[in-house]
Amino acid sequence: MDNSTDSSSNSNAASTNADSARVLSIQSHVVSGYVGNRAATFPLQLLGHEVDVINTVQFSNHTGYNQFRGQRFPADHILDLFAGLQANQLDTGYTHLLAGYMGNSENVRAVETIARQLLQTNPGLRFVLDPVMGDEGALYVPRELVALYRDVLCPLASMVTPNQFEAELLTGITIETLDDARSACNRLHELGVPNVVITSSELKSSKGTLHLVGSELNATSGEKHQFAITFPRLDGYFTGTGDFFAALTMARHASLVASYDGRLGALARACELATATQAGIMEATQRHQQATGIAVSDGLVRGTRPSGMVRGFELRIIPSQRLITRPTKSFTAEII
Repeated sequence: MDNSTDSSSNSNAASTNADSARVLSIQSHVVSGYVGNRAATFPLQLLGHEVDVINTVQFSNHTGYNQFRGQRFPADHILDLFAGLQANQLDTGYTHLLAGYMGNSENVRAVETIARQLLQTNPGLRFVLDPVMGDEGALYVPRELVALYRDVLCPLASMVTPNQFEAELLTGITIETLDDARSACNRLHELGVPNVVITSSELKSSKGTLHLVGSELNATSGEKHQFAITFPRLDGYFTGTGDFFAALTMARHASLVASYDGRLGALARACELATATQAGIMEATQRHQQATGIAVSDGLVRGTRPSGMVRGFELRIIPSQRLITRPTKSFTAEII
């Protein structure tokens, strides 16, 4: 791993997209802060892709604050908005569908309906599924969503980006080693997903680091490219990192998949670039929070964190936007 700040060594990270995607992104929205569509839209656009958004919720701020206001939208609302797109034939050009926080089973079914209709219109559509269910051993959606993500949405998806806890829920495999993570990837391949990225795993053998584990399956040949990227763990109460990372990975993969011929394939290269950007943004966010002078205590659960501290950890996406197109860090995917 090279954490060089020499941007000239990362010129490929800023290359112009040969083919721009047209994305429909269905996930949460907040008035203030960066989670859900607020974390995903800007990086996708900055990397050259068109983005239309449907919001599953609209809150004043994310739920890591002590209080929030707003509404969770019913499935009828989501489907009605999509019907409006269809009525004007605005759905015919989508190349990608990105789905994040759904919140309830009805919204999962709404996304299933939209995915099936988009795939009927464009069989080559790439459906990127971020199965937002929980983190660090705790669910923050109804448990019934686990089976719906696994049995309903995963078979339709071309890429899934769970964190460690979500991957364990979807596969029934406890991830403690790289071999466990590979097994979880293989289980998700068996569900029909060709591209799997377990975005962050804390393994027994390592301290102070996290591991991204990815697997790209060629459905025709059966060949797999399986890889891991190791990156430092940063302490803090970061929110929206999964939403941001899923968008980055999708954006990079969309630009690489047709022509990239590197040693580990397009998915690995997309993850290298996404990890480089994410690490830089998180470090910038950590520095910003430290500059606020507000103390950070360990072990604070949702609802007990001072709002000023939480606000300090809002991702510094806009002030650090140059890191999206030209990351100053470099991470290398290793074969596993």
